[in-house]
Amino acid sequence: MSQKRNLPSWISSRDPPHPHPQPESKKKPKDDADDEHNIRNAPQSSSTTMDFSKLLEGVVFVLSGFVNPERSTLRSQALSMGATYQPDWNSDSTLLICAFPNTPKFRQVQSNSGTIVSKDWIAECYTQKKLVDIEQYLLHAGKPWRKTSAPQNTTIREKKKQLSIKSEENQVETKPGTRGTSSASSKNRPACNTVEEPFSVTEVKKWARDDLTETISWLESQEEKPAPGDIKRIAAEGVLTCLQDAIDSLEQKKDVGSVTELWSFVPRVVKELGKMESSSKTENSTASKDQLCKQAKSWKKIYEAELAQKGEEEEEAKSRRTSGVASGYDSDETVEMTEEEIEHAYRNVSVDKVEANSTPSLSSASSASSLSCPRTMGAPLPPKEANLFKLIVKSYETKQYKKGLKAADAILKKFPSHGETLSMKGLTLNCMDRKTEAYELVRLGVKNDIKSHVCWHVYGLLYRSDREYREAIKCYRNALRIDPDNLEILRDLSLLQAQMRDLSGFVETRQQLLTLKPNHRMNWIGFAVSQHLNANASKAVEILEAFEGTLEDDYPPENELCEHTEMIMYKVSLLEESGAFGKALEELHKNEPKIVDKLSYKEQEAYLLWKLGRPAEASKLYRVLLSMNPDNYRYYEGLQKCLGLYSESGQYSSDRIEKLNALYQSLSEQYTRSSAVKRIPLDFLQDERFKEAVAKYIKPLLTKGVPSLFSDLCSLYDHPRKPDILEQLVVEMEHSVRTTGSYPGSDVKEPPSTLLWTLFFLAQHYDKRGQYDAALGKIDEAIAHTPTVIDLYSVKSRIMKHAGDLTAAAALADEARCMDLADRYINSECVKRLLQADQVASAEKTAVLFTKEGDQLNSLHDMQCMWYDLASGDSYFRQGDLGRALKRFLAVEKHYSDISEDQFDFHSYCLRKMTLRSYVGMLKFEDRLHSFPYFHKAAIRAIRCYLKLHDTPKSTAEEDEMSKLAPAQKKKMKKQKKAEARAKKEAESKSEESTATGVSKSGKRNVKPVDPDPHGEKLIQVEDPMAEASKYLRLLQKHSPNSLETHLLSFEVNMRKEKFLLAFQAVKQLLKLDAENPDSHRSLVKFFLKTGSTSAPTTEAEKLRCSVLEAERPSISQLQNKSLVEANKEFLGRHEDSLVHRAAYAEMMCLLDPSKKTEAIKLIEDSTNKVVQQTNGALGVAREWKLKDCIAVHKLLETVFLDSEAASRWKSRCAEYFPFSTHFEGKRSSVMPDSVYNSSLKSNENGDTPNHPMGQTELNDGQLEAFKSLTVST
Repeated sequence: MSQKRNLPSWISSRDPPHPHPQPESKKKPKDDADDEHNIRNAPQSSSTTMDFSKLLEGVVFVLSGFVNPERSTLRSQALSMGATYQPDWNSDSTLLICAFPNTPKFRQVQSNSGTIVSKDWIAECYTQKKLVDIEQYLLHAGKPWRKTSAPQNTTIREKKKQLSIKSEENQVETKPGTRGTSSASSKNRPACNTVEEPFSVTEVKKWARDDLTETISWLESQEEKPAPGDIKRIAAEGVLTCLQDAIDSLEQKKDVGSVTELWSFVPRVVKELGKMESSSKTENSTASKDQLCKQAKSWKKIYEAELAQKGEEEEEAKSRRTSGVASGYDSDETVEMTEEEIEHAYRNVSVDKVEANSTPSLSSASSASSLSCPRTMGAPLPPKEANLFKLIVKSYETKQYKKGLKAADAILKKFPSHGETLSMKGLTLNCMDRKTEAYELVRLGVKNDIKSHVCWHVYGLLYRSDREYREAIKCYRNALRIDPDNLEILRDLSLLQAQMRDLSGFVETRQQLLTLKPNHRMNWIGFAVSQHLNANASKAVEILEAFEGTLEDDYPPENELCEHTEMIMYKVSLLEESGAFGKALEELHKNEPKIVDKLSYKEQEAYLLWKLGRPAEASKLYRVLLSMNPDNYRYYEGLQKCLGLYSESGQYSSDRIEKLNALYQSLSEQYTRSSAVKRIPLDFLQDERFKEAVAKYIKPLLTKGVPSLFSDLCSLYDHPRKPDILEQLVVEMEHSVRTTGSYPGSDVKEPPSTLLWTLFFLAQHYDKRGQYDAALGKIDEAIAHTPTVIDLYSVKSRIMKHAGDLTAAAALADEARCMDLADRYINSECVKRLLQADQVASAEKTAVLFTKEGDQLNSLHDMQCMWYDLASGDSYFRQGDLGRALKRFLAVEKHYSDISEDQFDFHSYCLRKMTLRSYVGMLKFEDRLHSFPYFHKAAIRAIRCYLKLHDTPKSTAEEDEMSKLAPAQKKKMKKQKKAEARAKKEAESKSEESTATGVSKSGKRNVKPVDPDPHGEKLIQVEDPMAEASKYLRLLQKHSPNSLETHLLSFEVNMRKEKFLLAFQAVKQLLKLDAENPDSHRSLVKFFLKTGSTSAPTTEAEKLRCSVLEAERPSISQLQNKSLVEANKEFLGRHEDSLVHRAAYAEMMCLLDPSKKTEAIKLIEDSTNKVVQQTNGALGVAREWKLKDCIAVHKLLETVFLDSEAASRWKSRCAEYFPFSTHFEGKRSSVMPDSVYNSSLKSNENGDTPNHPMGQTELNDGQLEAFKSLTVST
């Protein structure tokens, strides 16, 4: 057996480590606290220790109704007092220790006439270190509860009296300097030097109690007296201080009388010291002041012990009084019991109370008298009401809220001002969605009983339920001021601190929990995790090592192997994080037999070996891992790193390519069925080797018909030459399969579907390269080949979207959806296309086909369908409906808030289940949650909505829009708005009716809360749009600092708020991220133009701003010794062939000099759309200009330059480049009435003409009928 490890000094700031060596033993954590308690509280005499270890000698006990750790604690306490434990009751058993009546063992022992006692008796005996009267703790009196040789007529009280007298005598004998010192030592001293002590230890203890009482009375009689809560502490400190002054006087050879003259109230002990000093003078005694000083110090120790014990007894009494009301509330035992056990316990509480109160006594008389008087602050409830309070707590925990309210009302009927009952009633009402009443009641409860930790705890729970975590923390801290060691409150506080990332507070609270209850594994692990999160991984390792030192050699048992494995792996990860790779590997090897997760073990071992510079050993392990899973890309990456063949950038030298090729060829021979070993070489091979490898890769997949093949190879298109090689290869394969029925160089005949999937691949390839004519030709040929393949229509829809015809894309997506109404992915893709085509009504009807019955749009929100919120918000924004757009964008922000809140439940769950690595990973994920793309997009769009609200207030926005239209268009717009208003009203009424009458299949009515602002009308009525925009801008600046759009929006917002220094900071960030971006150039010119045109500074702030800008301007390279006009021209010179850069130059030229507007427009129109050189004989023509850039230039001419003729000329020009674009009304787009597209709609299978207009499709049983027979000619 190894020596038991002491608890480290950093566990408790209050109790220093014991200086004495610990006994050599190795126990579980639950025994450590008991050992420390025994050491601190053990009497000095060895005989007393022997008596304590034999207090329960002869007792053979059995436990019933307990769960760990309480069961282990009780067993350890009883065993330390000399009892013997048995798991089951038999003829040798003498005593049953029961948690509550009516357990199976309780009934067994009761039928056998055995003795049954509650757990409190064991605890009291152990705490007081003496045999406590058992009678008041009996649950059932039966046969003798101990086997003993003592006479039968010896009663328990006599035995207890004997033990207590003997203990007192031993204490007197062992006190230094008292009358009980050995006679031998007295004989060795001269008689004249001996101070006779006329007082026993018992008398001195009585002095201490009397002095404390008299001091308190004296303090209370003063005009300026301490607070009631502090008066006892101040009185005790005063008594000890006066005694210390007397000791100091004796040490300085002064008279004790000099002390009594300085104090208004002198304790008895100081008076007695003065008398002893006076008597020694009058009797000519030679007793020295050193001996008196020694006597005074001895008495001071007795005073300190007695006053401390007095305080502890009062705290225990206060705790028992509080537990009479709130024991059911802060109860870990209740949580750990089964429902049946809880029910049995509650039923018998009231029965036991009634039986106990049926005997007339002083206590019952006082209780009866208390019923007729009102409850004062903090007064305990009578037994009946105390039982009802426990029922409130139990009803709250079991969600029987009406039952709890009934019990609360019964208490409040008699005691309407009882604070804890008011608080619990409020907490119950909160769970019934009656929040206003809940807060009123809880606040009233706190007001009526402000010193109740239960009231403050409930107040914190109320705030926590509403996610007001900071307020909840304040309430918990107030509760802890009243009850500093309440474990339940400390646990709740630690959860909130982890949620709010108050890491220093989290460490402090977890340390306190460990100090109070070191026998709980969860407290050790929680403290370690808190140190880890607080960037102190080395300290976390120390804590785990200290915890391991308390474990037995055969730990863990079989049922805790997984948890222990996770703890070991977590410790290894901590060592790795702190840079101790060698120690981490040593720890891993040492605990290998205890680790059941062998895969994680091998992965961690391989990584650590590589980090330690042992690549040969690591590569062997990675090869072992590959044999277990040859499709894991991380294992291939690890193997490449070990062999020195890995590159983060993806760029490899020819020598490395040779070695990599040889490696993967050998691996492909070993793992013939692995797709990863064939796919990875395509990333580093080049030219002919690439062509050969990619041919081997895609041929079997085309034969098999894998629709995701192009998505798999899509990353290869970032390489400059590989797309051309890929196109040449697939075109050759298409030609060979079409003409010979087999691949080039092969005699094996391919199935007919091979041609289909080859055409499918080529269509996506041409779409990726912007050759939409060629892409449509291939996909139409594939559809003609096999019209029943759904993926063909989905891809054609995607091609039409890229080509600019969103209406046709929506129709094709719906056609694909109608071919398989049970496919949710295809349904979602159709919804997305409909929203892109601004067909919101049809999109909503299609989306709800896969939602729950009832309130289907709310169901979409509950599903956190963020792509839908973004797409519908974009559609509303394009249509000018800012209210609904904001509603959708802010819904995404709400989803992210919910995801952040969802982590709260895992703070305790993961520590309990020991999923530590996953827990820490989740917390790190949550810390960067708002940097993910969906939130980034939603925040940007929300800010743009607020900018538009700021720029065009609602009162003038509609007028400006109407003023731009022709008279015929105005009339049409008014008619359209009337129709929209009518349709909106009808839709709202139908929605309200369906919500009101919504009944589920189970017959329950729809109880979903009604949205008070379904169309976002309140959102656009915000008083300060810029303040709202700033709120989301701060989130973007914190979580997306490297995004260009973040700083563009920062510039826009701060320029509108005239915060020029913040705007300048945004400009500097833009130039740092991408100085050649057109938007960066626009921001630079706009900023210095605005600041240069402002009036002369008058205030100190304006002067300071100007001086800062003058000092910073030379640091901007674009403006060094240049004017804004010169900088603008230089920008054009660097990007003369780029359309977007020419447009930015033209816009800034017009802004700097409005007289050059015509010149600026001409500069844009003179741009040339060059043809991209094709080196592989590709079908179709690819040009440089992108559709979205041409649309942006068109809007620039129309809205910024305000030149409708120039915009019309640009539109006509771009219609030739993009014939499928509905924006430019290309001749092959769906908006042209004589297009091939619309001609296919004029007749269906029966020759009938559809009567619905283009763009307004109708749903028939969830199916879009508008473009059922759509084909696009190429």
